[in-house]
Amino acid sequence: MKGVIVFIAVLVLAGCGGSTNATKESPGRTVPRDEDLQTYEKEFRPSDHEPDVREGGEANVLPPLPGKIGPRTDSAVASDEELVPGFRVQIFATADIDAAQQRKAEAENLFPDEVFYMQYDPPVYKIRGGNFKQRYEADRFARLAIDRGYPESWVVPEHVVKSPPAPSLR
Repeated sequence: MKGVIVFIAVLVLAGCGGSTNATKESPGRTVPRDEDLQTYEKEFRPSDHEPDVREGGEANVLPPLPGKIGPRTDSAVASDEELVPGFRVQIFATADIDAAQQRKAEAENLFPDEVFYMQYDPPVYKIRGGNFKQRYEADRFARLAIDRGYPESWVVPEHVVKSPPAPSLR
């Protein structure tokens, strides 16, 4: 019995002694510099890494359609409008409701032909615009928003209004 315990202790100590220091760099691998990480973070677009949303396809990341929109705090969508899979462009996110309302009003003035929605996912208020049925339309609007002062704009798969009202009726 004593021999078995000594044998196990030798195995444990031999296993621990052969490990290398975790802080050493592996050969051929470099550690990224802070400047490289900052550049990567500035250029990173989450929508570039999302699967395509195709109706009825396996890559559809949206939950099932509810059919009709229920009660909503945003007056831009009536409760009887039908939803379909599509895309919106998120232009701003903040925990401050006043800042979110201000940015939404600015965006509505800057893009009078688009509808903007404020969505609250605790603790963040998100400002999203558009009712795009095709990804390329949303990508085009995201690039336009970036050019006009919304650098954190990115495309979000979401259920959108099937027949949004004309801009003059909003």
